[in-house]
Amino acid sequence: MSGIQQVAAIVISMTSILVLIPAAGFLLGRAAAAWLRPRLEVYGQLAAYLRVMWVPIGGFAAGYLTIIFLFAGFYGTLERFSPGAFADPGTGIADWVSFSFFTAVAQDYAAIVPVSSGARMLVGVHLILAVGWALVLFAAVMTSIEPKLARIARQQEDEDGE
Repeated sequence: MSGIQQVAAIVISMTSILVLIPAAGFLLGRAAAAWLRPRLEVYGQLAAYLRVMWVPIGGFAAGYLTIIFLFAGFYGTLERFSPGAFADPGTGIADWVSFSFFTAVAQDYAAIVPVSSGARMLVGVHLILAVGWALVLFAAVMTSIEPKLARIARQQEDEDGE
């Protein structure tokens, strides 16, 4: 190849790299944005709902987590002062938190099993509080924010109707 042919090959390859690849990327990105836009507009409408819901739902979650951590401490304390209350007790707080979490969501936790009557009673109280918190408080929260959510729905319906 002569020098002119080499320069032409470099110019053609650089043109294709600097023009064609970015142009293809731009067109691909534009197509992706056009495809995503109607799907993401739904989330724009959800922002108004989330502004109303985040404080009560966050408070509900904080209370639920408080119950889990509080009972994890109760379980660890019971095993500490009454050894043998649980079969195969955990070695640390992480095991008790896991046991407490699975108890709160009413699932079996295979590693730790309540053996003594005090441990079974504590698990029962934990289940009653956790399920009660989930049902009663969540229902109360949803009832309190329902008028606000209905107002947002009417506003969005009016905007869509215009």
